[in-house]
Amino acid sequence: MTASTPAPDPRRWSALSVMLMGQFAALLDVSVTNVALPSIGRSTGAGPNELQWIVTGYVLAFALVPVIGGRLGDQRGRRRIFTIAVLGFVTASAAVGLAPNAGLLIAARVVQGLFGGMMGPQVSGFIQNAFPAWERGRAFGRLGLTVGAGTALGPVIAGLLISAGGPDIGWRLVFFINVPVRHRGRAARSPVGSRR
Repeated sequence: MTASTPAPDPRRWSALSVMLMGQFAALLDVSVTNVALPSIGRSTGAGPNELQWIVTGYVLAFALVPVIGGRLGDQRGRRRIFTIAVLGFVTASAAVGLAPNAGLLIAARVVQGLFGGMMGPQVSGFIQNAFPAWERGRAFGRLGLTVGAGTALGPVIAGLLISAGGPDIGWRLVFFINVPVRHRGRAARSPVGSRR
């Protein structure tokens, strides 16, 4: 680091932790639903095609938006887009948990996937901009750990929640676990003053 290079913001690791929590929740919802499908089918009367769309709708929407989300982060600021994505994801998660039928559940899952997919580009862009070159490996390592843990822990967490809540309430708890993330998402506004 030269005299003209600004010192990295000391809050960057805290900000990354907050962002990774949101990313963890979004990735968790890729795998968590598979375990809940039998309970969802019994509770909502969803048939095989509708159950398939509950999973596929999320994954498809999640995969469609990263390029758009990255561009919006470049133009409007990563902090702002990440906060919008978290709020949208949490609201959609609550809608999924409250859905009275399969049609509304599928629609809410698609919206949830759209907002969930917008988080990833903000996290990777934040790492590129907030961390000096010698720290990026560690930061991306934490992101990689989050991706692996979110995907691997989904079925375990879903099984525990369904066991605790029973077949009618348990699958709803699977989606309600995302709701507290909203308060953490607000904390992402404080660190690193860069818009990008």
